[in-house]
Amino acid sequence: MVRQKIIIDTDPGQDDAVAILLALASEELEVLGITCVAGNVELELTKINALKICELAQRSDIKVHAGSDRPLCRKLVTAKHVHGSSGLDGTNLSYPSSQVSKIEAVDFIVDSLKSCAEKEIILCALGPLTNIAKVLSRSTEIRNRIKKIVLIF
Repeated sequence: MVRQKIIIDTDPGQDDAVAILLALASEELEVLGITCVAGNVELELTKINALKICELAQRSDIKVHAGSDRPLCRKLVTAKHVHGSSGLDGTNLSYPSSQVSKIEAVDFIVDSLKSCAEKEIILCALGPLTNIAKVLSRSTEIRNRIKKIVLIF
């Protein structure tokens, strides 16, 4: 079976955590990486949360990439009133031992799209679309390489 290649772009709160865990456990999906964006909480916390989720799934092989720390055109408004101050309040996950990749999220997405066959990668956006907007603004060539963008809110 050929596994579908995906990149998950996320601002992990509890809801995104479940989606990421399901994707990582799927035999039909190949998660190429996780890119983080500020949203439910600030970028610093979304990066930590993504690493925690990967470690919970015993998938420290999945690289986490830091992306946009604020929206393009307005001030960041978080959802701490929903997800708590950490974004994952109510969980008891240990601080991650793995580190965020040095490759920035937008660069990782663009490089992944360029290195794979055209229309091979699906971008799964679980949070604000800031990283995706930056990818799409790079060039028509990049836009044409994306198989599809799936929005999950």
